Amino acid sequence: MEDRLAALEQRIARLERRAERTSAEPPSTLALDLAHRLRERATENGTSGTVAYQGTVHVNGLEYTWAGQREVDDLMAADRTHAATVLEAMGSPPRLAILSGLVGGTRTSAELQETLGGESSTGHLYHHLRELQRAGLITQRRRGAYDIYPQAVIPLLAILAATHDLRPGDPASGASPDPDPDPGPGPGPGEPGTVTTGPERS
Repeated sequence: MEDRLAALEQRIARLERRAERTSAEPPSTLALDLAHRLRERATENGTSGTVAYQGTVHVNGLEYTWAGQREVDDLMAADRTHAATVLEAMGSPPRLAILSGLVGGTRTSAELQETLGGESSTGHLYHHLRELQRAGLITQRRRGAYDIYPQAVIPLLAILAATHDLRPGDPASGASPDPDPDPGPGPGPGEPGTVTTGPERS
């Protein structure tokens, strides 16, 4: 009993320390600090800027940590064929479901079929798997078992996260306004998601 109480006290202490760290540093602080540093660097170097993403994921005993960045000039000049291939391969709910399932570790074809909720035939499942393999997102380690490439996890989740910032009605999307008359307050000046525009060009 004493050992169990001691273990419980240690667990509570860890949770309290984690809560203190979380309250001291809001989740947006790191991202905002990175954005400010990238802006300062672009100003100093006279470049068009940098796009960066990073993250860490802990799921089912697996840990993924990744940080990447690309110069805007390089992105704008790059061959778009690869980007189109990857986005097209990801661009369906079943394939996103497969990728999400594989983030948690190796899955058999039968388990992936269950991930799709029985809404897809075996033929359709293997078609999705072939396209995801062709795009370099997943691999078949052994017969009937699939894994997502570890280096693809954070970029994949970064793409999914970015889609939440591309909502209908946003100026960048060019879509019709959201019918919701009260979408809530947007980000304030200097907050993540703030769009700053320069003077209009004639």
